Amino acid sequence: MNLLKANCGNVDRIIRALLSVALLLYCVFFWESIGDVFLQSIILIFSILNLISTTIGWCPIYQLANINTCKSDFK
Repeated sequence: MNLLKANCGNVDRIIRALLSVALLLYCVFFWESIGDVFLQSIILIFSILNLISTTIGWCPIYQLANINTCKSDFK
């Protein structure tokens, strides 16, 4: 059994990438408007983990919820 089998489709990955980059840029350039260092850290961690998930095409939350947006299983 392959635990890291791709479960994120192309559209899902594009949306994740755009959201992650936007959040990263917001945290880096507008950190003063967030005000809370803890909240900024949470947003940065979420963004980085989302970018990693986008890069490898596998999402651990999707794995737990048994969700698959990847069309590679359909033949």
